[in-house]
Amino acid sequence: MRSANMSQKQRVEIVVPRLVQAYLRVNPQPVIETARKGASILREDDFADHSMLLLEGWAALSKMLPEGETQIIDVLLPGDFALIGALHASVAACSVEALSDIRYVNIRRAQINGDGPEMANLRELAAAEIVHTQARTAELLLRLGRGSAASRIAYALLEFYIRLETIGLTDGNRFVFPMTQRKFGQFTGLSNVHVCRTLRRYERDGIVSHPAPSEIALNDLNALCEAAGIDLDTFRQEILLQRST
Repeated sequence: MRSANMSQKQRVEIVVPRLVQAYLRVNPQPVIETARKGASILREDDFADHSMLLLEGWAALSKMLPEGETQIIDVLLPGDFALIGALHASVAACSVEALSDIRYVNIRRAQINGDGPEMANLRELAAAEIVHTQARTAELLLRLGRGSAASRIAYALLEFYIRLETIGLTDGNRFVFPMTQRKFGQFTGLSNVHVCRTLRRYERDGIVSHPAPSEIALNDLNALCEAAGIDLDTFRQEILLQRST
């Protein structure tokens, strides 16, 4: 649950991502879907010929092995765009699950393929979002293949922090973190035991803390950057799509 101070700060400083602005200009009365935390929005191999634009909350894109082991391949935050399916590829490649209560729109071809400069701008922003999704996925895959538990967790926390910061959903170095330990492990490719041990060590060293339920504070960004092997300013440029009000 968000603290009152944090909720108030977010209402004042929230930045509407450019892709959301562009979509609402050409579709001023969209059909907004909602889902509660834990709800399954779509399962891999379901029919899907649309994209998804997340307006509010956190959602996970995941794959599952036949034995039930799950890997979250990306986490969508407010303003993020995901190409779920297409006309000639109308099968969902991954499952979509709400990590918190969410609001989103499903974008059909007719809502993005029209004529005119505003439609063209919308398509360009959607394409750019896909490129930046690939960039952050590449960074995560590098650490899943080569990084330690400390590196993976540090990277994931810094990624969330930077992405949330740019849309005004941080309070200093603190932000709402609705992922359970199990879901965080599915994103970082770690067991619950590894996630728990690593986070406890970071807490013991004062690097992170939990000022309220479902919130996390990154108290030592330099230590997390060192563990993740990144320079924060360079990292911002690599994974962020430029957004403005």
